[in-house]
Amino acid sequence: MSERVTVTGPPSGSPRLPHRAAEDRDGTDPAPVRSLMRVQAGHAALTCAIVALVSGGLPLLFAWEPALSRVRLFGVRLPWLVLSAVVPVVWVAVARRHVRLAERAERDFAAMARRE
Repeated sequence: MSERVTVTGPPSGSPRLPHRAAEDRDGTDPAPVRSLMRVQAGHAALTCAIVALVSGGLPLLFAWEPALSRVRLFGVRLPWLVLSAVVPVVWVAVARRHVRLAERAERDFAAMARRE
């Protein structure tokens, strides 16, 4: 009967393989992948900036010009109307733009990878 052995890592004295990034394992250059990630991170940052501007800008606008808070359209105060009707449309437009830009970056990356 054989003796049980607990394996905790490579045997001591064996040469260690150099660490390679996930993109490297298939032999491709990781630089284009990092470039794609930077482009998509830039798109995400721009999308977040637009959302922050709208989210932070509306309260500032209504605080800066209190008369706008008293305006009523269709029996509803303007801030509520903007929050319930305009903001969701802006969110959808910003989200669609972000997806379109991300998909375009991926298509460009795939086309570049095919050419190489």
